[in-house]
Amino acid sequence: MRRTLLVTSALVAACAWAPLAVADPPADPALKISAVYGPEQFPMAGVAADIAACGGGASLATVTTGTDGTAVYAGAPGCYRVQISTPTGCALDGDAAVQLTSAPGIIPSATYRFRCA
Repeated sequence: MRRTLLVTSALVAACAWAPLAVADPPADPALKISAVYGPEQFPMAGVAADIAACGGGASLATVTTGTDGTAVYAGAPGCYRVQISTPTGCALDGDAAVQLTSAPGIIPSATYRFRCA
């Protein structure tokens, strides 16, 4: 009995001194980009968008829209410049580059509308 209490006490002490493993919660997306075409606004897959800081500099990431026509960038809150690339055979309605500012709990989105032949 004494040995069991001694071993249990040693294990409890070891656990108290060991750092706890804490899982980071999944990052909220900082931006959501959507690409659609036609008057029905069908989703467009495979459209690439470059993400950069508003202040300029190198591209932080390139995201590509999936089958649902959307892509997300999981970064820290802040100001981002999104530059979309126009697929061959399509024309973009609007500007190819927009600035979006994200904040905790707020996910700004940019929707790009294309006319394709």
